[in-house]
Amino acid sequence: MKKGKAYVPFRFRLSPIKKMAMIHFHKNPDSEYEAFELHYINGEPYGEGFRVLAWRTDGYRDSYVQDTLTISEEEEILSIGGKGLKERYTVEFDEGYFEHANGQLDAGFVFNDKLGRRIVLYVDERVDKETKPLTWLPSVGNHIQEPHSMPLFFLYNFDFARKRDTEIFLSIDGQVVEIDPFAFPKDFQARYYVEFSTDSVVTNFNEAGSYTLEQVEIDEDGIARGEHNTYLYETTKNDLYKLKRITVEHETNPVEVTFEPAFPNHQEVKEGRPIYGEFEIVPSGEAGSLKGKYNVVHQQGKAVINLSFPENWNTPKGANIERVINSMTPNIKSWYRTYQCTQVVKLENMDTTVQWKRIDPDRRTRY
Repeated sequence: MKKGKAYVPFRFRLSPIKKMAMIHFHKNPDSEYEAFELHYINGEPYGEGFRVLAWRTDGYRDSYVQDTLTISEEEEILSIGGKGLKERYTVEFDEGYFEHANGQLDAGFVFNDKLGRRIVLYVDERVDKETKPLTWLPSVGNHIQEPHSMPLFFLYNFDFARKRDTEIFLSIDGQVVEIDPFAFPKDFQARYYVEFSTDSVVTNFNEAGSYTLEQVEIDEDGIARGEHNTYLYETTKNDLYKLKRITVEHETNPVEVTFEPAFPNHQEVKEGRPIYGEFEIVPSGEAGSLKGKYNVVHQQGKAVINLSFPENWNTPKGANIERVINSMTPNIKSWYRTYQCTQVVKLENMDTTVQWKRIDPDRRTRY
């Protein structure tokens, strides 16, 4: 294959979130909050530190970002579930830690919230009994009313904190809050409703916004390397480069998107023939995959791209505990079908605008 250049039609962003933990107290909610979501963040240009997403009782999230981190609001909304981000604050954490060694969780934080209340949490597992971690996909996009991307969270080394021999404590403004128990035992051990992942892969496919498509240089093997992703191209008889695969690079669990047929070159689009195809998003391991469809049409010097997801998330046959979790989380595999993307590319300068919306997948109308 000849060396050349091509444009990348889609963005696929990897978040700097490395670890996550969700602490639930829905049965004993505070006046403001009913759960806390702890993120350990480390990566350029964000810095290193912690963020706590406070799950409000109205379904939105408040964000408390440690003052050692620099995260823009535009980026922050991409990794927030529920109904979306409501308020965000930069705060000093008196304590913040998240360790997992010898199968035991040791995590906690201390900070003051927007009302000046001191929030203290710690979870310290001291049990020696073996536990088998899972791979888990949280339904992060299920309740977002105005999506900014297709949010794809893959939680590896996922588990629940055990009750036996575990010290756990949560207080808000000096009032002790009882943590919810998990409804079912796992590995024959009672659990708290404290979920955690020590190897989190948080991504966003084709985030909304306006920008100019990235142009990359392709080597003799058809490979192009961007700032964070690797791309594989194939050529047509006319030596036009078509995108076959996107790989989101990650230290342990990369994510791939493959296109069949390969996504067309912008010069092909100018010929005016509608182009149809399929794509599949495949994370590492046994997390499953998500299939989608694309179509591209030419309208007045523009390429109009539509992306849809007609199928549920496809997962391998799982263990009993995974079926139990699925039964407790409505729409955990089907919400992807309600997402639809329209992207317009001006072919004269490759400026593009991306928009997402929720639809009724059975009627193909707005959600």
